[in-house]
Amino acid sequence: MLEGASGGAASPVVPEMVRGDDEDDQAMTAGSPAGTDSSTAGHRSDIGSAPVQPDTIRRLQAGVAPAMALLAGMQLRVFTRLDAGPATARELAAALDADPGRLARLLRALVVTGLLEEADGRFRNAAEAAAFLVEGRPGHLGGQELLAQLWHADLQTARSIRSGQPAAMHDFAGAPDEAMLAMLRGMHPLSVAAGQDLARRLDLAEVRSMIDIGGGSGGLAAALCVLEPERRAILFELPRNARLAAALLQETPGGERVTTLAGDILAGPPPGSYDLAVLRALVQVLGPDEAGLAIRHAAAAVRPGGTVVIIGGGILDNDRRGPPSAVLLDLTLMNLYPAGAAYTEGEHAAWLASAGCQDVRRIVLPTGSSIIVARKDSSGA
Repeated sequence: MLEGASGGAASPVVPEMVRGDDEDDQAMTAGSPAGTDSSTAGHRSDIGSAPVQPDTIRRLQAGVAPAMALLAGMQLRVFTRLDAGPATARELAAALDADPGRLARLLRALVVTGLLEEADGRFRNAAEAAAFLVEGRPGHLGGQELLAQLWHADLQTARSIRSGQPAAMHDFAGAPDEAMLAMLRGMHPLSVAAGQDLARRLDLAEVRSMIDIGGGSGGLAAALCVLEPERRAILFELPRNARLAAALLQETPGGERVTTLAGDILAGPPPGSYDLAVLRALVQVLGPDEAGLAIRHAAAAVRPGGTVVIIGGGILDNDRRGPPSAVLLDLTLMNLYPAGAAYTEGEHAAWLASAGCQDVRRIVLPTGSSIIVARKDSSGA
């Protein structure tokens, strides 16, 4: 299911804004009527007040190009190739089967963002890129397929609002197996990282059995299994996703203790009884009625006294004004799904209460994503 860019996907590195000089300001406002104030000259709302400057607008505009450079670098595998050592643009282009002149322009842009460094005509990964953008590294963020989809969807926001329909519909059923496998593989490092993060945030020492509902590649379940030798997990996914995920799990530490089970959480509770059920990036792609149903079916598969966990970038404060990343993801979800949306902490708590859960608490992560934890009524009611 869809993960928010704030929920583990690489965040764009935006260079510090530099105010333009007078010549730049004049160029940006060419065509303004003579004798009138330009937008860059500022607008005085009250006599004697400081002029308003378009600082926020400039910052937002300047953030797009660095993000696109990051995405291109990930798609071309620039950071992974540079892990072997510094290289010139021509050497790197030969290794990546790319045009050297055009690649050099991207490399210089990545130097400006701070992701690459250049010395004597040779480029190398900066510390952050080396830690998080090299494929195969434990901290690899991956997810370039997801980033590309999310950012393409964001461009369609006005169309979605005008039409009342998602203008960048996320069609799981229509995608060929190759495309779906590529997406699962791209999101796999994020799923593994989410499992590791969950283990750091919660005491899961007593969890021996768990079910990862709508868990995509199953990386979260595998990450939790590798931390506890006696733990076993079920990945409960739609039939095709379950089949494709099985191959990824064979390559993942802990994946040998994750069993794939095909099913639809909206059709009914999964079979079995578990200490822990996790719904990650699932509730936010559903409409409110379906979200409540999915949570109810998930809780039905948890033993009395067990734990239900909901993780997602689309969990809002009750006033719907934050976290900022969740407010913005709410727009993205509108472009991708007919009824998907970000939901408030209170809405999640109400769904969990209706499903027989209590002691609901929320952990807001530094990324803006949230973990909601609840305990199933020990009476089993």
